[in-house]
Amino acid sequence: MIRSRPLTAPRAGTLLIPYSGIKGISSLYATYCDDYHQLGAFFGGDWRSTDSYREVADRLDANPIPRERLADVLIRQNARWDNASPVHQLKDPRALTIVTGQQVGLFGGPLYTLYKAITAVKLARHLSDRLQRPIVPVFWLEGGDHDIEEVSSVCLRSTGDCARIHYRGQQRPANGNLGSVGSMVFTEDMTRVRQEVRSCLPASAFRDEVLEHYYAAYRPGVTFTDAFARTLSMLLGDCQIVLMDPEDCDLKELAAPIMRREITDHAHTFSELAATTAELQDRFHAQVNVRPFNLFVLSDHGREAVQSDGEQFRLQQSGRTVTLAELLDLAPCLLSPNVVMRPLVQDYLLPTLSYVAGPGEIAYFAQFKSLYDWAGLPMPVVFPRSSLTLVESRTRRVMEQYGLDLPGMTEEVSVLMRRIVLSGTPLEDAFARAGDSLAACAGALKDEVSRVEHTLGRSAEATLRQWQKELAKLQKRVERAEKNRHEQLQNQLTRCRHALYPQGQLQERTLSVLSYLARYGDGILRTIYEGMDIGSTGHHQVLPI
Repeated sequence: MIRSRPLTAPRAGTLLIPYSGIKGISSLYATYCDDYHQLGAFFGGDWRSTDSYREVADRLDANPIPRERLADVLIRQNARWDNASPVHQLKDPRALTIVTGQQVGLFGGPLYTLYKAITAVKLARHLSDRLQRPIVPVFWLEGGDHDIEEVSSVCLRSTGDCARIHYRGQQRPANGNLGSVGSMVFTEDMTRVRQEVRSCLPASAFRDEVLEHYYAAYRPGVTFTDAFARTLSMLLGDCQIVLMDPEDCDLKELAAPIMRREITDHAHTFSELAATTAELQDRFHAQVNVRPFNLFVLSDHGREAVQSDGEQFRLQQSGRTVTLAELLDLAPCLLSPNVVMRPLVQDYLLPTLSYVAGPGEIAYFAQFKSLYDWAGLPMPVVFPRSSLTLVESRTRRVMEQYGLDLPGMTEEVSVLMRRIVLSGTPLEDAFARAGDSLAACAGALKDEVSRVEHTLGRSAEATLRQWQKELAKLQKRVERAEKNRHEQLQNQLTRCRHALYPQGQLQERTLSVLSYLARYGDGILRTIYEGMDIGSTGHHQVLPI
């Protein structure tokens, strides 16, 4: 459990890496972090400038929200999860929010979910001091999506690459889908999942206590949203954050005006989004596919996309045709925003000063500015979440010994082995000299045979190519034998790569914090909190633990 302290500087030994130097990071995200002004026209304010936050705050003061009703719903929700939060502050007419969110993934989702929440807590405290007003961190529990495959597994450290354990209590039907994931109730299959998780974790002094204390809610009879909310609340401890379930019918009732406006104005929002997307694609990529209608309808067939031909509306799963009037008459609880409408609904309900976003979210926010203008809402300042790689002492020693860094560890182990074992060695020099000698001998031979018969010069060149091919074969065999003599080094590099890039991805996108809690106990949460520097969030942070 984290016991919060004021905003801190990064821990000694934390390294910062530009996003442009990290494999898999989009050009748009790297540019946003490094040179905001290239993308400024697509956003509501420079995330590095206090003046941007002041400007959004002033606009929010002129854009009142139903604070009392909103706060009452959130008080009820947070009481259900035993989450001690600063939700009462939202009743203060000067209070603003820092919002972040994530899908309700199994066992709390990957590491970056926790990083998002801590970033929001720290940013709220920082800006509250700067702006001299209450600023409340809020975590949006995204349980409305219907893609259960995205949230029904957990990845844990193992002896090899990470072990992925799947929950299979609910399976997608042949037709339609299961509806909003957050409301699904865990079946008895969760008992099997817990057993597999326990057996996968190291048999440490912390394992059983961590599972029973932080992850007790992942049991049969509990919903995805409730289990996720309780777990996140436990992990954050004294870092108080308001948890928000937007699938609550009372909140959807509050958001009904903007959802119904999308129903009547969907052709306009489609046109605006398409125009911004085309402009963005001139230099970058578009994260969101533009669709004519940005709401789903919840029915017996699950969460149904709505297709429009201008006059009629067709529900994708059931094939049922409905009129505009019928859509407008639907109870708000039966409407579900898609990725485009979700931030607009969020910022219609909350006085959002800033949204803490990951790379994909920042890319789709780049498409939305005109929609905020349509909705009459201030676009929040989009703040890049803190991005961390945790480097354990054993991994750090191997990297230091062989002069390796985090970007370099994206290479395959065979490439790393060649660089360490063979690069600059007498063996490599010997083969280089042999290659040079062959070329010199073949050149001299070509000159002599060409004087006898000029067409034989081509035969001499072909002979050289054959010699070079045979020499390359010999070099590969020798290098393979040399690498085999270093089996221990190969094993060390393999373990390091799996620790830093499980399944070939950044650690934070794959592993659960559960892996580290089970190894190190809950002190790791304090290490992450203190080591995270939101003043350096424009870089990826390498944190030694």
